[in-house]
Amino acid sequence: RMQKHEPQCKKIDNFYFDPTKPIGKGAFATVYKAFDESRGNQEVAVKMIPASKLLESEEQYNLFMREIEVLRKIKGEHIVQLIDVKRTTNNLYIFTEYCDGGDLEKQVKAKKTFTETEGLSILKQIADAFITLDSLQIYNNKGRKVAFMHRDIKPANVLFHKGQVKLADFGFAKIIDGVDQDARKAHTLLGTPLYMAPQILNDEEYSVKCDIWSAGVLAYQLIVGKLPWNGFTVPSLYANIISKPLEFPKHISNDTKDLLSKMLQIKEENRITWKEVYEHRALKNIHIKTSKIENNDDTNENSDMQHGSQGNLVPGQENYVSVINKYQQKYNQSPFGQQIPPHHNKNSKS
Repeated sequence: RMQKHEPQCKKIDNFYFDPTKPIGKGAFATVYKAFDESRGNQEVAVKMIPASKLLESEEQYNLFMREIEVLRKIKGEHIVQLIDVKRTTNNLYIFTEYCDGGDLEKQVKAKKTFTETEGLSILKQIADAFITLDSLQIYNNKGRKVAFMHRDIKPANVLFHKGQVKLADFGFAKIIDGVDQDARKAHTLLGTPLYMAPQILNDEEYSVKCDIWSAGVLAYQLIVGKLPWNGFTVPSLYANIISKPLEFPKHISNDTKDLLSKMLQIKEENRITWKEVYEHRALKNIHIKTSKIENNDDTNENSDMQHGSQGNLVPGQENYVSVINKYQQKYNQSPFGQQIPPHHNKNSKS
């Protein structure tokens, strides 16, 4: 009798997944569907990052973990929730909420054009994510309010769960920054420059308004059916943005043209804010599920988050200090026992 072929299974504490079946791949990580035993085998997603790409020094690891502590505090109707972070000798695993509806990139490839209402609904849900973040009053370990920048809004990072938009990979661009000095440049090139603000493309200072630009490009693409500007290289894309005025087909409503034009202002000071996007008349009659902002103890100004405590974590989460302690007990050595040589892969694709 032939033996039934058991699926391969990798187990990381209370999580398990099949490492032969990735559901996504980026420049820095591979994504799998996983299950959480501690919560009745609930579906989760796991991003597996080779340690060599991230943890070249203890300082870098600490920076990464500080970032993760901030990301743990992010909650919102339209944001992919971070659940846990685990570290093994070779890899770092970031566990997040699993989204059943795939990503926008697949829809764009399959459908080409969305109705104006569909495109505006996606945009309003993205705007809600940012407004929620701002209202959460999250502080870093120096007691400063954290201003959230996504910096990589593109169709692949817009996921769907039960029909709702969920913005993925918050903070990931900033984490990649910590990897090394070349990483930001590499990320711009590996990433999708087509959605990046002109300030980033031209290596200038930029602010949280870089995300407004990216969301504007995305919304334009959905509604019009093509990108507002193209270019085969970063310099040619930048040159086109600077020199070619934004154009709309005749069938696009005046309100939508007005909103997208205000989001796609080349100078940051002329670009509108998330609040102005959300309240724009083009989005007035677009109904979405909004995040309920509860001003409970772990979100207000007097929050213990300022003091670096865990806030209200989902059961089963643990802080990174205990992760490191467990690691030391298990392997009888520090995660930083050996220096991992710097790792540069110039040919990765995002």
